[in-house]
Amino acid sequence: MEELEGIVARIEKEALPLEDALVLFEKGVGLVRECRGYLAEAKRKILLLAEDNTTVPFDSVNNGEEESTL
Repeated sequence: MEELEGIVARIEKEALPLEDALVLFEKGVGLVRECRGYLAEAKRKILLLAEDNTTVPFDSVNNGEEESTL
């Protein structure tokens, strides 16, 4: 994710030659696809772990720790 953010920052802030910008853009697209794959896999695992096959909302107060009611 940090690498993707760095690529976006470079493209937005620097006056890059078109070829360099395209190379960075292509790398960024690949990283976005990789991140989407990780998210899809995480969603699949969550659905498998949920008893009734529904998603469990994230509780930011307990930082995602398991609740006793689950």
